[in-house]
Amino acid sequence: MAIEQAKGVLAERCGISVDAAFALLRAYARSHNMRLSGLARDVAQRSAAAAAFLEIPRPRPEPAHHARTS
Repeated sequence: MAIEQAKGVLAERCGISVDAAFALLRAYARSHNMRLSGLARDVAQRSAAAAAFLEIPRPRPEPAHHARTS
């Protein structure tokens, strides 16, 4: 349950798919020698322990291209 909630939090916060959010969670847990379930619980609860992880920058939207008027 916590993993599903964490995927939703990350997907919304980072503007990514839930599959990408899961990959991000898994990669972070592995690289920091953490249990995925523990990280997911912290992210879902937006706890202080997950604060650095939640500060992942959101992708910037592409600038809108406006047609030139001459």
